[in-house]
Amino acid sequence: YSNILINSKMREAALVYLDRSGGLQKFLQDCRKYSDSKQSYAVYRFIISINPSDIAELDATLGNYILHNPIQAAQIYQSVCFIAIKTLSLIEQLQTEAQISILLKPTHLPPLPSYVLSLAEFPFNYTSQRFYMSEGIAIAMGIVTKYTQGARFLCTEETCQFSKGFRYIRVHLPGATESATVRNDFVCGLCSSPLQEDMKFRVLGDKQIVEMIDAKVLNALKGYSNDKSHFRIQTFTVFLRDELANKMKIGNRYKIIGIPACVQNGFQATACIEVNSVQLCKPSPSFVSDNFKDLLSLTANSCWRFTAILANIFASQVVPPGTYNTLKLAILLSLVQTCEKENADYLDLLIVTTDTLVIDR
Repeated sequence: YSNILINSKMREAALVYLDRSGGLQKFLQDCRKYSDSKQSYAVYRFIISINPSDIAELDATLGNYILHNPIQAAQIYQSVCFIAIKTLSLIEQLQTEAQISILLKPTHLPPLPSYVLSLAEFPFNYTSQRFYMSEGIAIAMGIVTKYTQGARFLCTEETCQFSKGFRYIRVHLPGATESATVRNDFVCGLCSSPLQEDMKFRVLGDKQIVEMIDAKVLNALKGYSNDKSHFRIQTFTVFLRDELANKMKIGNRYKIIGIPACVQNGFQATACIEVNSVQLCKPSPSFVSDNFKDLLSLTANSCWRFTAILANIFASQVVPPGTYNTLKLAILLSLVQTCEKENADYLDLLIVTTDTLVIDR
């Protein structure tokens, strides 16, 4: 009884927050789009923006539930949205609550260490399925492909009441593979007959896989570490889905909020993050040091001396000063010409290897 009362209070608080934050108006607009299409879907997807500070101030229980149990918290909003749709007759095609898919998007997370994801810490609790924030650099990404957002299954026994309608709806959850969402071994809970997917109701979405690496790698590439302990920086995989696809560019630094998961592929397990929010990190303002200005003034009588000195000492942590000056000068000139245009159709690469086949590829 107490759980029912708590859930009822959280549903009430969720509705109040939707009204105060302006999310209710967006929800009504999304419902209008679905209703105007006159098409019946297996899944109706709604995105709800959440400000953890505001909602915790309104109802601490709901705020804590969203931060630490986001998948279960989405069910609270699922119930609220279903009641609103049915009460106001917003979408005539909607039949069951299971057809509503809610994606909660937190605007930020509390600036506390427990909300910062670190793959270096052990043990890594990827089974918690709560929101974490992380910061890293995108170093590789795949093309945008399709995945199953939701699917409708029907009982193969014609006399069963679940051989029609929208009783069995499968929806993608964070960390779930395609086979976990859509399989052929589901059975009816009423008559135990096999379930079969109704293919014409499958809802597809966009998916993109991005490899990111911790921003600390920049210090490692400079040839020094803040401490004397040895460490290894490893990439991690993030999934960008639907409206977040193509939101990242290789080389940029991003702050992400998402739910960690463990994807099992045969005998291999990969830690990944299902991203809910992506924010581009603005670089800190650059400045020219006084020593640099003094060097420029001392070499002002020659048009090449300043450039030669820079090429001589450039990348001294990687190669000894005075070596590969022509190559280093070319790199410096390339850096000067590099701009921050988002539509630039080139990428500067420096490859040092004895295997020429790698460079050719």
